[in-house]
Amino acid sequence: MSKLFDKIKNILVDELGVDSASIVPAASFIDDLNMDPDDLAEFFTTIEDSFSKPGNKFEIPEKDADNLVTVQDIIDYLQEAGVED
Repeated sequence: MSKLFDKIKNILVDELGVDSASIVPAASFIDDLNMDPDDLAEFFTTIEDSFSKPGNKFEIPEKDADNLVTVQDIIDYLQEAGVED
């Protein structure tokens, strides 16, 4: 697995208490990981904070967040945004 996947998995487990065994790239945040809208908002905020650098805040616009429904979606999004693996 990629370093991005590992970092995302750690955020889901440590920050949101998601069962690590259920976190696979194809897992849907809502259907498979049982996250509610508040959990998703917290997750995206944590992702933004984790991948921001001094003087360069990483942000996920709401219109983009609406299309990020699986773990793989967020990995692909981060890679497309130039986040290093």
